[in-house]
Amino acid sequence: MKNRVLTWTAVACAAVSTHGRAALVAAAETWRATELAFEAGTDYNATGADAVTFDAVFTHESGEKVSRPGFWDGGKTFRVRFAPTKPGRWSWSTTCRGDAALNGKSGTLEAKPYAGELEIYKRGFVKPAKGAKHFAYADGTPFFYLGDTHWGLYKEEIDEPGPHAGTTGATSHFKYIVDRRAAQGFTVFQSEPIGAKFDVTDGKVDASDIPGFQLADRYYQHIADRGLVHANAEFFFAAAMNKKLADDPAAIDRLARYWVARFGAYPVMWTLAQEVDNDFYYDRGRGHNFYCATNNPWLVVAECLHRADAYNHPLTAHQENTHHTTVTGRGTTPGGPNKFGGRSAFAAADVAARTGHTWWGVQWSPSLTASPNCEPARDYWADSRPAVNYEGRYCYLWTKDFGARAQGYISFLSGMFGYGYGAIDIWLYKSTYDVKTTSNDGVEKITPADKQVPWCKSVEFPSALQMAHLKKFFTSFDWWNLKPCFGDGARFTPREGTAKAPAKGIAYVFATLANPNRIVFYFYGKDRRTGTVHGLTPDRFHTVRWFNTRTGEWKDESATFVSDDRGNLELPPKPDASDWALVVTELPVAS
Repeated sequence: MKNRVLTWTAVACAAVSTHGRAALVAAAETWRATELAFEAGTDYNATGADAVTFDAVFTHESGEKVSRPGFWDGGKTFRVRFAPTKPGRWSWSTTCRGDAALNGKSGTLEAKPYAGELEIYKRGFVKPAKGAKHFAYADGTPFFYLGDTHWGLYKEEIDEPGPHAGTTGATSHFKYIVDRRAAQGFTVFQSEPIGAKFDVTDGKVDASDIPGFQLADRYYQHIADRGLVHANAEFFFAAAMNKKLADDPAAIDRLARYWVARFGAYPVMWTLAQEVDNDFYYDRGRGHNFYCATNNPWLVVAECLHRADAYNHPLTAHQENTHHTTVTGRGTTPGGPNKFGGRSAFAAADVAARTGHTWWGVQWSPSLTASPNCEPARDYWADSRPAVNYEGRYCYLWTKDFGARAQGYISFLSGMFGYGYGAIDIWLYKSTYDVKTTSNDGVEKITPADKQVPWCKSVEFPSALQMAHLKKFFTSFDWWNLKPCFGDGARFTPREGTAKAPAKGIAYVFATLANPNRIVFYFYGKDRRTGTVHGLTPDRFHTVRWFNTRTGEWKDESATFVSDDRGNLELPPKPDASDWALVVTELPVAS
């Protein structure tokens, strides 16, 4: 592809002379990407720079080291991006094979503590919390994963409003949505490189790709500037993987190094293309039968990314839907779409260690008319790695506001401590995918007319605003310590119905917390029935407090009830027939 040269001024940039051996760089801020620019001895526009391997090692005055690969940025220009992990003096030095002019450079930079208000830079890059099922900032503070889905990132206009902007007043489609989602409380931007202005399916970065990567820098920088973590998929859409590249691990390694060099100093999570775990629907005639779960080239991609990334950003493979793949195959559809047993290609501990696979990007669409099938959720809960319900039904494509909202509560109370929300014309901008059919989520129909809603309206869907309510609810207690109950009948029995309203219509999910003892419910059946909690401390006062998932308000003051002498507590009915969350808390004994 051929593109015009783009001017890029995204990160703090310091030019480094190739004639001097040392340079002093102006102060950087901790956890914020800063950049060093170098001039090579050769112009690589004609040949590409695949033969050049360029690295810089940053050494803190305490002795901590961070090694960062450098990347070619067209012509004679090479760059290194670095995010200081602590304040103080950092010295750096370069090594290079293939271009002597880039070898042996050195200098220092002074890192000051981040002075802004964005949590990601105040607390440091996100990683899986040690020995836990959630993500945390570098300082150990739990990170609340609330993502918005943008598979067609590079189709979103960055320098103009685009044709779907309506009356928003946007001057940039992309920036408007990022800014709005950040204001709504989202913490993660989920993207695929669909529509990217670079093409590396041949395993090479050449001069025609550079303008596209420079444009990508602008997207990444704006996401970072708004304090969002960018859960980004690598290289290209999964269907673009070809046998020639799959059989060339050296080329994959070069691409992985380039990707990590270019984007790894931002707050990111690596998510490996689209639905590649375990085999990108091998058995559905998509032309990818040159690999399966046992020789999946995305395992090599993951290993190469992991090897190049000194920050050890969280890494996963976006999974097929849970009918096809879970961790061990539990909960998948036996004998149907579940090929190769439904087991993840990354399930084994040795594979996870080699590839740096540290979390699960799940594709789960739980029932909206009954309590969820717990088997997929049980499978993820049993594994040591955190799970996020990364992709489910999108609002006004396969569900509406209720379903989009419900998926988040169901996910968190099922042990998936993160949720990827998505809405029509945002999950895949200008998409025509499945927009001419009528869909049904079991509760509501979504017609072709519904699916014509443009992003200027879907960005303000009630469910998008209600994601802030979801976050408010869960962050009102230590959500990271929730233990899902998976419908345990020993802890809760739904209230029996009548002939006109049978008990099977009650839909609920719940989890427990300790210190103080709490049970957290989400009731989403279309009536007011609840049920009886069991296993409580006998004869003890408990508060019962309802949370309105549509308005984000707690209902009045909490009511107080006493468990009986067997530890049972009959819950009051829901305030109305819509979906409500409920927290039951045991009160301490008065001294």
